[in-house]
Amino acid sequence: MNATLLIPWFRFEPVAVEVAQHELVVYPFQAAMLFGVIVALIMAFLFAQENRRPLKITADFALHALVFAFPISLLFNGIFYQPETVRRLFDNPGAISDISFGWSSYGGVLGGIVGAFFWKWRRGGSILEIGDSFAFGGPFGWFVGRLGCFAVHDHPGRVSDFVLAVADYQVGPQPWAPRHDLGLYDAIVLLCLSFVFLFAARKRRPPGFYFGLLGLLYAPARFLLDFLRAPYAEGGDLRYAGLTPSQYVSIGFFIAGVVLLRRLRTTAREP
Repeated sequence: MNATLLIPWFRFEPVAVEVAQHELVVYPFQAAMLFGVIVALIMAFLFAQENRRPLKITADFALHALVFAFPISLLFNGIFYQPETVRRLFDNPGAISDISFGWSSYGGVLGGIVGAFFWKWRRGGSILEIGDSFAFGGPFGWFVGRLGCFAVHDHPGRVSDFVLAVADYQVGPQPWAPRHDLGLYDAIVLLCLSFVFLFAARKRRPPGFYFGLLGLLYAPARFLLDFLRAPYAEGGDLRYAGLTPSQYVSIGFFIAGVVLLRRLRTTAREP
């Protein structure tokens, strides 16, 4: 395919800004991730308000979820995507300042679920009733975060001449070739999912509906897209028995979504 039909190569670089006479380096992905969290929270609170969920309890739930989401995101990424880096850290703990871990979106989701159960243990509230607000808001914020991934191209895919491939993808050995960009593809999926959620929200749904719908729709798309990731030797993710860590999580996420939606449907039919 003619390279002019592909997305031209670009990469957003860190920007240094002066704040209170101190230089602050703003990293594009981290900025997008933070903005994505804010967008997800805004949508979650709007959903809670529209569905008459107590905002104070919703905020308390959010705090518990976020406290666990960030560290478990790093931990999940380190253990499953950067095991060699983790081993280096154990061999030489003093090198921690020279080591950096990435963020795993699925790790953040799993961390949020851990935080939700911790909240339930402390407060005794309903995870499905309060947490469904965040399942609703999740795709909106996740979409923004994935735009950050696309901006820095940290999810390289396989070599391809597909029209949405990025030309001269600067990863792996030269000469560089056009590749799929999984950050872009995931962002497209999440944008579509956000519109589906907005359409579904026109009707009152039972608590837990968006948890189930998120697993039902997002997990299969994520599972299939990960087959387009670059091999590990070319900057892609590690595989375990041929699948990425995210694909294993997607399987569990999909099953949980189906089970939950079936349960909600059965409950709705009961007299």
